[in-house]
Formats: sequence, structure tokens, C-alpha cells
Amino acid sequence: MSSSSLAKAHFIANEIEKLADQLKPSVIRAARIEKEGQKDLDRIEYALGTIGKALILTDYSVDEQKDLDKLEEFRELHGKD
Repeated sequence: MSSSSLAKAHFIANEIEKLADQLKPSVIRAARIEKEGQKDLDRIEYALGTIGKALILTDYSVDEQKDLDKLEEFRELHGKD
């Protein structure tokens, strides 16, 4: 595994933790009131679902194309409207 990819994983983990700390119940409740806020919550939910599926579907083999195909299939099935 390249050190660049490992650094990206570290950066993403740090950023997600920071963002999760900001997503308080008051923020979610306020977002649900407005149509645009609800769209943002839907985007957050979709992004988190995609991250979760990527972590589950990506196996430990070196067949990156197979992993990308699985993720693409997931996105097609659960894509945004």
C-alpha cells in the first residue's frame, strides 16, 4: 500500500471525526425544518452510506477494478434522485 493512500485514510478519518462532532441534534433538527436543510441531511446520509458500503465491499485483495465495480453497482442501486 502506498504511503499516499495511507495518508489519505488518516486525513479522511480526522476530518470525519471533526465533522461528526459538529452534527449535534440541534443542527439536525434545524436542518429538518427547511427544504434545503433536508436536502443537506439527505446528502449526508447518502455519503455516510457510501462510505459504509465502501468499507464493507472493498476486500483485502488487490483487484481494485472488482472493488470499483461493486461500489459503482451500489451507487446505481442507491443513487440520488
